[in-house]
Amino acid sequence: MSDLVVGIDSSTTATKAIAWTPDGKAAAEGRAEIRLFSPRPNHYEQDPGDWWASTRTALSQVTAAVDPARIKAVAVSNQRETLGIFRRDGSPVRPAMVWLDDRARPLVDELASALGTDPDGTPTIHRISGKPVDVIPAVNRIYWMLRNEPDLHAATDVFSDVHGYLTFRLTGRWATSWASADPLGLFDLEAKQWSPQITAAAGIDAGRLPQPEHPGTVLGAIGKAVAAETGLPEGTPVVAGGGDGQLAGLGCAALTPDTAYLNIGT
Repeated sequence: MSDLVVGIDSSTTATKAIAWTPDGKAAAEGRAEIRLFSPRPNHYEQDPGDWWASTRTALSQVTAAVDPARIKAVAVSNQRETLGIFRRDGSPVRPAMVWLDDRARPLVDELASALGTDPDGTPTIHRISGKPVDVIPAVNRIYWMLRNEPDLHAATDVFSDVHGYLTFRLTGRWATSWASADPLGLFDLEAKQWSPQITAAAGIDAGRLPQPEHPGTVLGAIGKAVAAETGLPEGTPVVAGGGDGQLAGLGCAALTPDTAYLNIGT
């Protein structure tokens, strides 16, 4: 009987995988660390290969602890604002830039100015994306590449969040959740699509980003090779999840305007 769902949480320091029962009990858990590099002060990078290697290890630990035939579906939670830079086949063009990377700070105001200001004085980038004018959204690091690494920027086929990359490794499809696309600062929150205005300012278009899908959408299925690597049953659906912060709010039942949760990290 398929009575378990597996949540993959690929965060800044580790990937965890937990098999959950319908009544919310953890049946098995796996975990593997992710390395963080700082090649220069305030520059923070990761090897996307570690995202996949840690996911594969965590899933293998889960499928070794429970009967894989019980697993009905898999979904992804991911560290937000972290940017992977890939060729179409999933190989990295350069190391990923992590959400806490500060290298683009001198260009933040320049990018916001390029998009202009609404009549009421609101920065247009804020109105479209919902993000304040700040260095954390990944769009600033794409713009930094445009200005500082133009050859690598031009050679990049896919600028992706962690969810989009893991979906590609699990299913062969570049796709992500709205709730994982959102933190990149490129997503139009009202239209529920990549913003043509913001992507153009960053020197890219929607064809160089994962396909954004409604959370809960089946994005693809586990293929034979991935099944052999992870122990997951071939054909297991991979479902759009979201950014770890959004899903933490969901897990805490912070679902109404009069409810909040505080996350101070671990």
